Amino acid sequence: MKKILAILLALSMLAAFAACGAKNTPETTTEAESTEEITDEVTEEATEPESTEATSEDASATEASSEAATTEKASEAASEDASATDASETESTTEAPKAPQTKEEIVAYFNEASNKVKTEAKSATRQYSKISLNGSTTLPSSLNTILKLLGGADSFLGDQLAKNSKNDPETFTGSQIKETYPVEGEAWSSKLTAADVKSATCVEKDGKYVITITTVADGKSDSIKHGQGHAPKAFNVVLPGVVNDNIPGVAASMVGTATMNYPSSTVKAVIDPATGRVVSAVYDLYWTINFDKVGAILPFHTSDSWTIKY
Repeated sequence: MKKILAILLALSMLAAFAACGAKNTPETTTEAESTEEITDEVTEEATEPESTEATSEDASATEASSEAATTEKASEAASEDASATDASETESTTEAPKAPQTKEEIVAYFNEASNKVKTEAKSATRQYSKISLNGSTTLPSSLNTILKLLGGADSFLGDQLAKNSKNDPETFTGSQIKETYPVEGEAWSSKLTAADVKSATCVEKDGKYVITITTVADGKSDSIKHGQGHAPKAFNVVLPGVVNDNIPGVAASMVGTATMNYPSSTVKAVIDPATGRVVSAVYDLYWTINFDKVGAILPFHTSDSWTIKY
């Protein structure tokens, strides 16, 4: 992120000096929303005596034998019923918890599972961290003229962002998890409420819950912090304060204060219902830096993929 900031700050300084003698000509920027449940039939045949000439003693013996057999069968049936009941109760007690259904239930389930990463995970591996432009930039015409020498603003920025993307896995342990896994630097991973969420779904796949949450878009702000707004409650966002604190004084007076807005962003988490823990997650964050004083709009997309071990 430091390298990315360096690129952006260098660009802001270029914009500042280019703005000194040029008129701003804003262009249109596009923003993408990422927006994706025996009966056993027992037949008993009565056995008729073969001869009707049996003595009364034989009849009594036969009746006693019949009664004993009936009692034995009844005892066996009762035992089978008890076994079936015990089995049913055992199955019931080991049944997996019911999947969350409503938006409120899904968000609450996601929060609980995500926050366990910070407190229970042994390691968190970031499989990749890719950053790219989320559409076209809007820059002062004079700056566009300068950047044409480098192939154009979008091409130049796209190349720089690709170079600063991380395509190789990187594993974090201990306190590093707190510092890098969303939300970076915080002891928690999500403080989302249903009001922060545009849509939330939970699908069962291969014995796991796949939860997809899309946040409500955040408007422009120059002071938003982690835990505020919508996306800053669950994503590793670039905060406006970080950008403004790193703009040199001379450039800051020319380009003005940077504001940030976060279009709807999406996180897809795979959660093991047996443990309530996140197994993997992909965070697709959309964010835009605005320098209104010079008419500059820089839209970005960051995609981070994580796998967690406990």
